[in-house]
Amino acid sequence: MDGKEILKRAGKTFVQAFIASFGIDRLTEITDLESAKVVLYPMLISCVAAGVSAAWNMLTSYIKGKEAW
Repeated sequence: MDGKEILKRAGKTFVQAFIASFGIDRLTEITDLESAKVVLYPMLISCVAAGVSAAWNMLTSYIKGKEAW
């Protein structure tokens, strides 16, 4: 597994976690900073999930003896 594959998987995880964490219809509810936080928190969760996914894939790739980058 190479670095590009790891980033691709992390990107997929980001999208999956983002969609799962809140409904897309909530984007229309943004009217001020407080309502924007409703969207930003799930995005932060998605970023963390993607980061964990990338780290996990790099670690498993390294353990299997393949250089990730």
